[in-house]
Amino acid sequence: MLPVPLVVRSIQKFSAAAARTRGLRPISSAPDCAFLLTADASLFAEAVALGCEVIWLHCYGERFSDPAANRPKQAPRLAKECAPHIPADGAIPSAPEPLPDTMDYDPAKRRLTVGKGYVENVTSEMWTYEVSGKQVLWHWFSYHRRPLAGYSGSAVRK
Repeated sequence: MLPVPLVVRSIQKFSAAAARTRGLRPISSAPDCAFLLTADASLFAEAVALGCEVIWLHCYGERFSDPAANRPKQAPRLAKECAPHIPADGAIPSAPEPLPDTMDYDPAKRRLTVGKGYVENVTSEMWTYEVSGKQVLWHWFSYHRRPLAGYSGSAVRK
């Protein structure tokens, strides 16, 4: 049996979105928000569990924590043995040293090399992870690399 407050809260969240758009020009031919609910209790419970996990992740463990469901009241973290780490001899240089200008990945060693430093235990899934068609690690590196030779910055920033 699902807790009634959880079901009511879910319906409230969806209906609130429809209420905020009243009086605005519709962007579709659908007049109101429709709620499609399954009659299959186990499928509904699975959807609720998935929703709780998504909210827990997006709220960094502050909401919908449940130790029984492996959702502790803390920011989600990989297990220590699975998490990437920077060993003492792999420190990535930062200011005032020159910022790194190269980044490479070795799938056999599961090592991400950033300039003279490196990160161990980086999986190929982490390396190829994309959001909106952009590889996240390359996007991050583009903001943390040494400026290209001869580049004096954007005219907008001057």
